[in-house]
Amino acid sequence: MLPSGVEVKVVVGALIAALVSQLALPLDAWRSDGAVEIQDAYKWIYQATQGGEHAAPSRDQAAAWLRTEWDSLEPGPASEPLIEPLANSGIVRVNLRPFRAAGGAPDALVGAFVRSAASFKADRRAFEDAWLQLGERLRQGAVGRLTRADWERLDGATRPAGFPAVHHSEGFTASRHPAYRVMTAAEARGLGASLASDSARGRPER
Repeated sequence: MLPSGVEVKVVVGALIAALVSQLALPLDAWRSDGAVEIQDAYKWIYQATQGGEHAAPSRDQAAAWLRTEWDSLEPGPASEPLIEPLANSGIVRVNLRPFRAAGGAPDALVGAFVRSAASFKADRRAFEDAWLQLGERLRQGAVGRLTRADWERLDGATRPAGFPAVHHSEGFTASRHPAYRVMTAAEARGLGASLASDSARGRPER
């Protein structure tokens, strides 16, 4: 048996490690973004902890889905970044509009997306912990348009179904026209390096 003082240090150390490993929710960003509703926050947490596996049934289907979306992209935010990290999760969103504008190849994006879906280990417990974390925070008051009442409504609709993937809210979709692929940061870095190399060689936009 460990001495009592050591036991306390071990317990405290484990608690600190658990807190540090929690998914860092972007509360400040959600607070200042009037387009983000509870579905969008849920989707952010889902993607950060589950990756994009649910959206990658096969490479052929992923390629067909991308081609349809690629050919019909609507205008988006003027300052839309190429890559949006989902906090400390190791998962990012690669936005299609800036990727296409930079000369990115659809096949390269599909490959990165499918490899990410196959390699990323989804963590259902991490989703539930982060979702509950958000719910507890909303007990203290709203964060932008996110309220405890809306959290309870969505929790009641998704929990019995095992917390499935959801779509963005209608408001967010109408104002942002979100178009992206979810993948690991490592795969996204590979795409970025490829774009830089293509740009240096002067490859034309696809």
